[in-house]
Amino acid sequence: MMMPGRREHWRRDPRAGVLVIIAGAGLAGFLALAAGLLLAPAFLEADLALSAAIRAIDLPGLETLARLATTAGDFWPIAALTAVTSAILWFRGRRTEAVMVVVAVLGGALLGVGLKQAFMRVRPALDVARIPLPETYSFPSGHALSSLLYFGSLMVVAALDVRRRRYAVLLVVGCTFAALAIALSRVYLGVHYLGDVIGAWLLGFAWLSLVVLVSARWGAGAPEDADG
Repeated sequence: MMMPGRREHWRRDPRAGVLVIIAGAGLAGFLALAAGLLLAPAFLEADLALSAAIRAIDLPGLETLARLATTAGDFWPIAALTAVTSAILWFRGRRTEAVMVVVAVLGGALLGVGLKQAFMRVRPALDVARIPLPETYSFPSGHALSSLLYFGSLMVVAALDVRRRRYAVLLVVGCTFAALAIALSRVYLGVHYLGDVIGAWLLGFAWLSLVVLVSARWGAGAPEDADG
């Protein structure tokens, strides 16, 4: 995995700088959002109102679709998808990318668990939840974080596969829709606030950018892959 190409030095690629900017902006946004939810009553009220508006959407079949989406974003489905994807990449010789996917999803999920304990935001009230409330804290959303990291990693892998660029647009659209559906289903089903989801996305962009940057640096010193 090399961002600039096999024979170029990774530091010459401007995309490395873009990744640093995205990581920094994502982290800054996450911290600003967390501070707003903790310290600014008006900001918190806006989050509660927007979350209630999402829960109030009434469309035929929407709850069924939301339940399917939230199930797809549970721990085991995302873990299975991560394992299968990384195994396929590994046996195809794209080992840096295989490790990148595992580190992005697993490392990000563990980071999210730790931050839940740090912020200790209580979930929405039991009477607004359409599914059983998890026993963990609310901020940031684990489903939103892990799904963004998995589908985001998949988009990065696809972008690096030059021979299949024509399929990249379809993959980006599909992955974006899947990540959005999983994340927003948590708000609609009443087990998260919108701020939990946005916080997870900001954190996810920061973490994924950092992992891709480190993977590119690592891959820059590695021999060419077998199929590359």
